[in-house]
Amino acid sequence: MPPEIRRAFLFCGAALVVGAVVWASIFDALPPADFSLQSGTDAKTLDPARATGNIEGRLLDALFEGLLRTLPDGPVDPETGVQPQTPQPAMAESYEVSEDGRTYTFHLRRDARWSNGDPVTSHDFRWSWLRLLHPESASEYAFHLHALPYAEEYNLAKVETGDRVEVELWTRPGESAAEQGNVQPFPRGDLVYGVLKQILKPEEPKFPEGLAEEAQERLRGEWIEKWVYEVETRLENADGSIDWETPGELRRFTQSYATARRDDGVERVHHVLVAFDRLGALETPDDHTFVVNLENPVPYFPHVVAFYSLYPVHRGCVEDHGSPQWTQPGAIVSNGPYVLQLRRLRDRLRLVKNENYWNAEVTGFEVVDFLSVESETTAMNMYETDQIQWVTAPPTALLEELRSREDFIRAPQLSVYFYRLNTTRPPLDDVRVRRAIAMAIDRTEIVEEVTKGGQLPSFSAVPPGLAGYKKATGLTYDVEEARRLLSEAGFPNGRGMPKITILYNTSEGHRAIAEVIQQQLRNNLNISVGLQNMEWGTYLDKVFQIDYQMARAGWIADYPDPNTFLDMWVTDGPQNSTGWSNAEYDDLIRRAGLEGDPAKRMELLRQAEEIWIEEMPVIPVYSYTSLNMVKPEVEGFAPSAQDKHPLHLMRYRQPSEED
Repeated sequence: MPPEIRRAFLFCGAALVVGAVVWASIFDALPPADFSLQSGTDAKTLDPARATGNIEGRLLDALFEGLLRTLPDGPVDPETGVQPQTPQPAMAESYEVSEDGRTYTFHLRRDARWSNGDPVTSHDFRWSWLRLLHPESASEYAFHLHALPYAEEYNLAKVETGDRVEVELWTRPGESAAEQGNVQPFPRGDLVYGVLKQILKPEEPKFPEGLAEEAQERLRGEWIEKWVYEVETRLENADGSIDWETPGELRRFTQSYATARRDDGVERVHHVLVAFDRLGALETPDDHTFVVNLENPVPYFPHVVAFYSLYPVHRGCVEDHGSPQWTQPGAIVSNGPYVLQLRRLRDRLRLVKNENYWNAEVTGFEVVDFLSVESETTAMNMYETDQIQWVTAPPTALLEELRSREDFIRAPQLSVYFYRLNTTRPPLDDVRVRRAIAMAIDRTEIVEEVTKGGQLPSFSAVPPGLAGYKKATGLTYDVEEARRLLSEAGFPNGRGMPKITILYNTSEGHRAIAEVIQQQLRNNLNISVGLQNMEWGTYLDKVFQIDYQMARAGWIADYPDPNTFLDMWVTDGPQNSTGWSNAEYDDLIRRAGLEGDPAKRMELLRQAEEIWIEEMPVIPVYSYTSLNMVKPEVEGFAPSAQDKHPLHLMRYRQPSEED
């Protein structure tokens, strides 16, 4: 780094340190934590079923624990410098897999406890997984359980004549038939089981030409609400099983208050859903045995079980406080190494050691602060002044200097940085425009001049490093072809092309990348590009609602398999958020999920990736490297392919006699 830049950084650093002190003084004084890290922006949620993103994931890994947990396994690879990690026993002390790969039997620890002292049981997992799948939970990760029989139908509220169904009556706490009702789906109303005989539907609405998609969806929802379901009920046995063979009375149900009011023979209900919980996917033969039956073998299923979306939540806590209040300090009950003690927006979340955690003796730090510091430069200055011990996003401008330091930890990562494209909004609804933009972006310039962290230019959906997978060949940087495609789409030399806005969540690094892409598209295609940044929660809402044109994003592998980078783009997938749909792509992903031959499965996924590249609903930019600054006196931190670092395994190195 040139001396004048170094001096400028130190000057700015001094000013930022003063600012940090003033910032900290706004809040009441707190005793210092044993360990502090840069969390970035405020976490949007601490609910495992609702979370999405690395910020939330790191917190949930500290607060909760699943049947399995992703932990270090063996020495660091001498070639890659990466610490191998595998799903290992956590709340479950052991498990077996059937010969056909379709049944997993987990044996829970008898000393597993919630932070309030309650035992953690198999019923907690069954209830939590059911909650994850419930349509009203609106979990973006519910598809992780779609490999279970009837899980997808339950999650997406799909029912057909002849289905065995559950009916949730309008009896949630505090409800009466004439009132709006309780919007909290847990605790649920009384459940009635039966066989769906028919669905009586009013005439389907006809939409006037040009009606906005949002208005169409609203009218379609109002139409579905008026459906009347005729269900022949079945009796529930004392052990919770259903006598599906003995017919009961015929009852009629609807979600519409107006429909029920007009006809005394129709009962108002919340839902008519496939009876997933009574059809054998999940079994709890006793408090410490949890049996999971898959529809087909899933080779990476243990990795899914170790992911935070499948962590259990305390039923009493959720039902007593409601969502999201149950996640607040003083209310939340968790089962991981730490418990939430304090939360201050735009300041910190303070976690303290959970003494009821089954493995509490290995937890290294008593008190940990997750600091809401978005500015990379501010975080780095707090690190240099010992206010932070772990920086999760070192400043890009300093990477060349930092990479030679002992406390700078870099590793290749199973992840990709990309830009979603709103394929429902002109001009990005034209694949030629999407491909032109993708081919006009110089990724090499971005990784060499902007990110500077050893990232690799990416031209496809799946990053390198996955054993047994030969990924598809992606688009290359080709300005002449990009100009030809744009002209073919009706915008020669960019003439007539509407302005495109790039949306990104607040970050110095994201802004720098967006500015370079803005300039490249102006220079190479002569199109106008605007930039818009938003705080994390608002940004997520915009993307989820597909209310954008181009939006930056990143994806770290949920598990080490190409499927985690491909199944998110299926039609109406909760992580899709592009409006893109391709029936052939959907079918290939579905077939890959059913394929038992590993080589054939990988080939199906590769074919799907080729379609994705051809249609380009998303523009890949680069494969990440994980970049962290960690104090040298901290042990238990090692680079990993998914940038996972179990907080409870970290501690300060004990001084040796030589020290």
